[in-house]
Amino acid sequence: MRGHDTSRRRGAILDDSGYATIASSGIIIAAVSLLLVVAAVVSRVVALHEAQVAADMAAISGAFAHARGEDGCAVASHLATANGAHLATCHVIDSDVQVAVSVRMRTSSAQAGPV
Repeated sequence: MRGHDTSRRRGAILDDSGYATIASSGIIIAAVSLLLVVAAVVSRVVALHEAQVAADMAAISGAFAHARGEDGCAVASHLATANGAHLATCHVIDSDVQVAVSVRMRTSSAQAGPV
């Protein structure tokens, strides 16, 4: 009787029922983790591109306003805000306007000269 009981336990230990559930759960967790990492990287890249576009537009509009005799930094700040960005710095040097703009903690700078 003892040998028969041991073979039943050994059969229960070697039984692989439920293995597919555990394996598929692991694969799903790995795939979701990878997608979260990709989404975070894409979000950072998009924020950097949005900041660069806002900086370019703010610098161009600031230089154009400065060439017309207006306050270039005020116009650059208004345009940066309209693009969903924050104007971090603005300097008017001679006829050039240099700006730094931040979007979701990503900062880009741009410079525009004579129009």
